[in-house]
Amino acid sequence: MAWKKHSKKISDLKDSNTQIDMTVRERLEEMAKELTDQDVAVSLEFLKEHLHLQKEDDDAVDELKFHLRLMDDFHYSVIADDTDQSIYIYFTKSRE
Repeated sequence: MAWKKHSKKISDLKDSNTQIDMTVRERLEEMAKELTDQDVAVSLEFLKEHLHLQKEDDDAVDELKFHLRLMDDFHYSVIADDTDQSIYIYFTKSRE
């Protein structure tokens, strides 16, 4: 029964995922509130680690977009640093 060492309880996975989701949301809310409409962009590489985002750039940006949609007033934009081709994200507030 080799499969047993490769299994986890579903309830443990759900609890762990919920805890990660809450931590990510708190971190993102704090960051967005502080950086929105400021002259500051944050490295996507840092956000992947800090917000537990997907590893691929496009997937990470899509996941970030999903999280920000849950936070009504915040939006993001992407800007590249042409010196090293790295991606940065900055936050904006929705305007009515």
